[in-house]
Parts: sequence; C-alpha cells; structure tokens
Amino acid sequence: MRQKIVLILLLLLALPACKKSSVPVQERFVHVSFQEGDLVFRRGSGIASSAVLTVDTGGSYSHVGIVVKEGSEWMVVHITPGEAPKGEKDSVKSESLSVFLKSSRAVSGAVMRFTGDPQLSKRAALEAVTICRRKILFDHAYDLSDTTAMYCTELIRFVYLKAGVDLTGGKTERVHIPGFNGDYLFPSQIMKSPFLREIERF
Repeated sequence: MRQKIVLILLLLLALPACKKSSVPVQERFVHVSFQEGDLVFRRGSGIASSAVLTVDTGGSYSHVGIVVKEGSEWMVVHITPGEAPKGEKDSVKSESLSVFLKSSRAVSGAVMRFTGDPQLSKRAALEAVTICRRKILFDHAYDLSDTTAMYCTELIRFVYLKAGVDLTGGKTERVHIPGFNGDYLFPSQIMKSPFLREIERF
C-alpha cells in the first residue's frame, strides 16, 4: 500500500493542474435533457482523480456513473472509493446529479448517450438500480473478472453487458507500473465507445 501511495504522489508531479470554471459544474448541467442510461463523466481535483488521469493518458475524466430516474428526480448510480460515511465500506450508491457533480467532487464533466435502442439503455439503468440495492462493494483489486466487487467503469460495462451491449468490445488497457500491473478499464475507453455520443460537456 505504501508503495502505491508513493507512486501516485510521484505521478502527480507530472500532471498539469486543472483549471476551474467560475461557474460550479452542478449549475452548468441543469438544462440537459437526460435519458435513462446516459453516462455522466466527471473530472475531480483530488489525488485519486489525478492518479487515474496520470495512468489513463488518453482521458479527460476520472470517474463515471449511469443516470437512472427515481420518481421525478434524475440520479446517478456509481461507485468510488473514499466517499462512504464514516464506519461504512464504499459500495455502489445512487446520488442526485447535483451531489455527483458538486464543486468539491467535479471541476468538469460530460454526458454521453447510447445511440442504439433506448430500451437497451433503460435495461442497463434498471440493472444499475438492482446492483445499487445489493450494495456491491468497491473493487480495490480492480479485477474485471470478479463482479462480486466493482469499480466505476467495471460497473458501467457490466450493466450494459446485461442489456446486451458490449460498449468497449471487450477491450482493456494493459498497465505495467509498480502497484498497477494488469488489464484495466479506464473512463476514456468507455467514452470512445462507438455506441455512445456526447450530448453535453461542462
């Protein structure tokens, strides 16, 4: 663990600072007409976000969640480390868009939409709700072969696979650096999916 922390800190030295807009992200998405199954990406300002962006060299965002509708409110189902209440473990959760994109968590964001049958993206959203209710824990091993625990992009890939869509064509990225050695799925790979199109960036 100490080796991984040291590596992350060293990587951060090479990462350029992210400029913040004067308008909070959560105030810039209010006009977006969301649909179930939309994917919301965000770029954070913390160490974890910077570490992801250092390794994911082709990306602009460090985290992603899927949009679902609960009553009349649009929510984001996602999983990330370090946000669980004290004494609880990090697990899949559902949060309002304003919380998911609040200024302490996001300096920029984007919304991607599935270009195929809307019923398939709705199925993916329903699957995400099911997983959220099961309180699946965060996958600190980042093991794509084990779905008993998940990380953010793994969750997105899984729910769309359940709907019959392989967003990334089974592609992953091989990483060989101390502390990270294996095949990983990064936000940029989800964004580059031929099944998605960008509808908003803020």
